[in-house]
Amino acid sequence: MSNEEKNEKKSRPFLRWLTVIVAGLVVGAGLAVLFIAIKTGNKQNKSVMKSDVESELEERGDSYDSDDAVPHSASSTMKVSSSDVSDIVDSVLPSVVSVTCKSEVESNAFDDLFGYDFGYDFDIPKQIVETTSTGTGFIIGQNGNELLIATNNHVVEGAKSVNVEFVDSTTADAVIKGADAFYDVAVLSVDMSQLKEETIEKIKIATIGNSDDVKVGAMSIAIGNSLGYGQSVTVGYISALNRNVKKSDGSVMQLMQTDTIINSGNSGGPLLNVFGEVIGITSSKYGGTASGSKTEGMCFAIPITQVVPIINELMNRVELSPAEVGYLGIEGKEVSDSYAKSFKMPKGLYIYSVEKDSAADVAGLRAGDIITAINGRSISTMDELKEILQYKKYDTEIEVTYSTIGAKGYEEYTITVKLGKKSYFSNEGNW
Repeated sequence: MSNEEKNEKKSRPFLRWLTVIVAGLVVGAGLAVLFIAIKTGNKQNKSVMKSDVESELEERGDSYDSDDAVPHSASSTMKVSSSDVSDIVDSVLPSVVSVTCKSEVESNAFDDLFGYDFGYDFDIPKQIVETTSTGTGFIIGQNGNELLIATNNHVVEGAKSVNVEFVDSTTADAVIKGADAFYDVAVLSVDMSQLKEETIEKIKIATIGNSDDVKVGAMSIAIGNSLGYGQSVTVGYISALNRNVKKSDGSVMQLMQTDTIINSGNSGGPLLNVFGEVIGITSSKYGGTASGSKTEGMCFAIPITQVVPIINELMNRVELSPAEVGYLGIEGKEVSDSYAKSFKMPKGLYIYSVEKDSAADVAGLRAGDIITAINGRSISTMDELKEILQYKKYDTEIEVTYSTIGAKGYEEYTITVKLGKKSYFSNEGNW
């Protein structure tokens, strides 16, 4: 064997080991690159947080890729997220209006001059001053040539004139079709002959949701004429439900609490869920207070389901002559809080007299019964009963919910009553 052959034989094991080492380095480098890529991809996915809104979409049947933190909507045509509600706003804005009211108040010129109320110590005549206030409303229906808008009662209460501005900045005069001071709701009517075809094509009726389905922690969106500057949008969450909030007259309303900012001018506007449905009517009047000061992030809205019966009642009101007004035939008195608590009585209108052969008498209502609602609308005073009946024609059927004392305390019933006519011999205080 030659020396060359011996050297070649000796070098073969070295070359094999060198090949193995190089191959190992190549494979190792490839695995390292793949590992880094996978880790980087995982970090990028983990940095995307699934929003609360997207979670709600998931419950409505949307599909998700199990390895992907970002959901892919399968059934929803409106892409929403906790950081972008623009699609909802674009959809709802055509149903929202700004409300401007002109009112007249008495003012003492001397008091105004010095910015202090000196009372009546000075024989100075009062002067009438015109004031302007702003609020919000939303379109709830159309009745022939009549466009109907919901808002707060306190927005339009005492107004001499009401003007509304639509999404395209067109304005129109409105009249108060009906209002309910206790529930703080009002319905405005706009004669559509004032509107151009272009405006009619741009506006639309709001979609009403169900506030009974709302859960604490759900996202809420408010649209309103904040501070009178025009429509603005705020976003937050439902903080609490069924909050008992005392009004200035001492009565209590159950409201939704939200941290969605509701400023002056927002009153009467819609509070929306993530699907653009109205779940409440916002009101800056009931902002949270603590020790007499405004509490940050504590705002309230009237649950929409609570006031739907009242809104329907106000929407369908028709002015009647005294001879046409329906008559129930009772006289009653409010059950006070102290009586309700002391005698375990339901809050409502206590009947202490029923006119013989009247609609109430024929239907079986008796003295001692307590009427709690008419057509689903809670009542507790004769004024509230009058407010309802003065827009109901005789021979109209109404649903009366009442409680009567039984062996186990008060029991609740609902009956249908056909209204009659008030006769010449009827007691003046009866309705």
